[in-house]
Amino acid sequence: VSNLLFSTGEPLLLIGRDKEQECILNKAIEQNNGYLAASFFFFGCVEAYIYGDYELAVNFAQKRHETGFDVPFYGMTDFFDGLSFLAMPHQSGNQKWILSANKSISNIDYFAKICPSNCEHKLLLLQAEIKSITGEAKEAISKYELAISAAERNEFIHEQAIANERAAEFFLRHGDSSRAAHHFSEAQSLFLKWGAQRKVDDLLMSIAL
Repeated sequence: VSNLLFSTGEPLLLIGRDKEQECILNKAIEQNNGYLAASFFFFGCVEAYIYGDYELAVNFAQKRHETGFDVPFYGMTDFFDGLSFLAMPHQSGNQKWILSANKSISNIDYFAKICPSNCEHKLLLLQAEIKSITGEAKEAISKYELAISAAERNEFIHEQAIANERAAEFFLRHGDSSRAAHHFSEAQSLFLKWGAQRKVDDLLMSIAL
């Protein structure tokens, strides 16, 4: 939590750079506490994704799967797994990650049918990312807008912020700096409302407009 709140230099991504957390993780592994290890890897994935370290996020997601345990957050793990996998093609150009994301999307689709208020916007954002990767720009824009609206309606401030950031990155890749700036501004305001000052500072330093 402190890695999202405080604005004091580069974040110590949970596990991997934070020695205290790494020590706790090692003890969990030594004691065969798969649930605790899986929880650490999940939160590490979330933090790494939020800060744009997608390779690290994917690594944490894969390590969590290797534990054989999962954490019962009903859509959250699949959401961040899917986002992390779908961020990789933009970074590496390798579309194999879409296959990795398909299971997550299928699971989110299931959860969205059971509880749309929790997962509707998650599914829409993952669909927007897929459309972005496959070059279906018009459909991607529609899905981003729907994801943002659904997250706002269901009061998921941080996920509304993430959806705005992903939309901003989409418009930036497509040369629309005006719409990118709008969505980056929305993302900053929402992350600040969520209380993530360090993430706001990170956005301000990394925006290429």
